Amino acid sequence: MGDVALKSPIMIHMLYAKAGPGSLSIAREPSSKNLIAMTYSPDEEKFRPFKELDRLLKHKKIALKSTPPPRPSAAAAPAQSPQQEAKLFKEAMADVTPLAFDRHWQWPKQRRAYASLQNDEAQQTVEALNRLIENGQGFIVADTAEYMEATAPGVASEIARQLHSGRYSVQDHVDLHGLTADQADKVFHAFIKKAISEGKRAVLVIHGRGLTSPCQPVLKHKVYLWLTRGPLRKHVIALTSARSCDGGAGATYVLLRQRQWTKRMRKSACGKSIGPQDKP
Repeated sequence: MGDVALKSPIMIHMLYAKAGPGSLSIAREPSSKNLIAMTYSPDEEKFRPFKELDRLLKHKKIALKSTPPPRPSAAAAPAQSPQQEAKLFKEAMADVTPLAFDRHWQWPKQRRAYASLQNDEAQQTVEALNRLIENGQGFIVADTAEYMEATAPGVASEIARQLHSGRYSVQDHVDLHGLTADQADKVFHAFIKKAISEGKRAVLVIHGRGLTSPCQPVLKHKVYLWLTRGPLRKHVIALTSARSCDGGAGATYVLLRQRQWTKRMRKSACGKSIGPQDKP
């Protein structure tokens, strides 16, 4: 047990223990001679492990190993001139056999086929456009703003598309060209009533495109209203603009019912009038 430094003189008991094999005895009441007085010393508080190192080195002449300074790095090699680089390259390539080279570069087969396909498509487009301009071949009426279409409540729009495509054969037709609105009204209603009485299903109404009308095609608009808003709407299943061969947007296919559309049938269809389902 080492000495203990205290800030003021004190009296402490020192316990003396005597240890033997397998036993331990401690003096519980030490005598007065075991009392030791200890005083505080400022120097004893500091821990200086290397205080005597300098003296030991001088006495025993112990030399410390010195670390050599780092060696300077080798100077960078001077840059070679282009002539020297070319010479070195030729020496390195001296035993290389050059490949045969054709100055006329050719497209790969796949690229040539793709370019040919593009040219064919462009040529086909030009030819189709020429046919459309010359005789109207390839003209799709349904893709124009003049196309109109309507179906009765509960009737799928596909029926109108089939009517436009020519699935239903036209059984009769009427031409309203050159008639006034009042004259066309009488002729049209008489024609439709006759077709219904004769059991005809698909008829064609020619009214013209109305290109000379100041606002909109008069007769075409009248026919549309007579079929979708007037009393005849009960007999109409669907209507659509005709194909180009039958007059295009200047004529209308009408698919008629075999029997009149009643209120009971309208309720069962849970639909509205033919008008809201239009595609004018």
